[in-house]
Amino acid sequence: MTADKTNLHRNSTMHILIRLFQLFCVFAFLIAFIFIMEVNAAEKTIPGDAIMESEFKKLSKKRKIEREFHLYAIDGYQKMADGEVIYIWGFTHAKGFADVGEIKTKEDRDSKLLPLKVPGDEIRLRSGKNYVIVLHNAGWYETEEHSGVNNASHTIHFHGLDLIPYVDGVPKLPYPAVFPGEVFRYLLTIPDDIEGSYMGHCHVDSTNHIMAGMYFPLIIEKKPNRIYGYKFDREYTIFFSEIDSQYMEMLRSLGHIRRALDWESDYFMINGRIFTDNLKNPLSTVNDPGTRIVAYDGETVLIRLMAIGYDHIYIWHPHGHHGLTIGKDGRKLKSPYEHDSLRIGSGERYDILYKIPEATSKRICLSCNIGPGISIAHDHNMKGMVSAGVYPHGAMTIFDIRSKHSKISE
Repeated sequence: MTADKTNLHRNSTMHILIRLFQLFCVFAFLIAFIFIMEVNAAEKTIPGDAIMESEFKKLSKKRKIEREFHLYAIDGYQKMADGEVIYIWGFTHAKGFADVGEIKTKEDRDSKLLPLKVPGDEIRLRSGKNYVIVLHNAGWYETEEHSGVNNASHTIHFHGLDLIPYVDGVPKLPYPAVFPGEVFRYLLTIPDDIEGSYMGHCHVDSTNHIMAGMYFPLIIEKKPNRIYGYKFDREYTIFFSEIDSQYMEMLRSLGHIRRALDWESDYFMINGRIFTDNLKNPLSTVNDPGTRIVAYDGETVLIRLMAIGYDHIYIWHPHGHHGLTIGKDGRKLKSPYEHDSLRIGSGERYDILYKIPEATSKRICLSCNIGPGISIAHDHNMKGMVSAGVYPHGAMTIFDIRSKHSKISE
């Protein structure tokens, strides 16, 4: 009798345990189902090349991915130094290029991402390293609000890098462009012998998307303060570009561009800014730390010169300085050459060294440019010196040479 009670107790306990296990399984299934639904409701990742994905997973496990950058394609506004507020597209990011997930509202955009600007912020890579650059299409919130249209797709083309079609950013060759709510991972291995100045831009409907602002500088270096075997003390990126404010308003209000070949740019910019004769204007090129070229006597300065746009040919001309062009389009020149003016078209990049003379150097003549002082640097195609019909409000900045003795006090 006692044995029967013991067996009954054991069976009852086992039955309870089985029921608890079944309830746990049901609960776990529900949690997993909810999680899957949440994932499916979030951004959709476009599958890439299976072999590349597999190889990068192996690299990731070995901790051989140097860094991951998350770029968000989105729309917004940029205020110019003349007070004009222009509708733009572009690539932005969260702090540290972190992944902040899907952007679903304007409030998400404004709270999670840095303010949009053109060009987008520089991405800097190192030779011989592996990187992942993730494109999130966050949508057109301003256009959708004014026209009801929010269906633009985007890609990233790494201009100047010799890449396989999988990561070249040309839509449908072989992968589709990235639509709102979608994500694509660009897997990049930078060869050991590659360095120099490049750019990234959207390659969907290239004329319109580039003119709308979808581009950014891309720098590849082997060692800091070195390029092609040359040493330099400091560097600046000078990125020429243009925009048609009336066409951008058409894009915002209608959701599309009519007659894409009729762009008539009215703003010509350096690093997304224009010069203004009000030198105290904080939005002017002269007050932008990345655009006002500051150097000290005796230093060597590297200028990474870039241009992108529709049909304007820029002519870089810094007054009082001759530069030594040592590289073009990410390749070292076998025969460097000096110049005081350099013509540059859309998509081109030049690497130029400027040797600032010592203030104590013997002057060749009384009026020769030696020692501290300020001179202008500008587009010598004079159309580029005008913005919104006003001169001088275009692509111009300042070459600011200071005494090396003033470094200590700054």
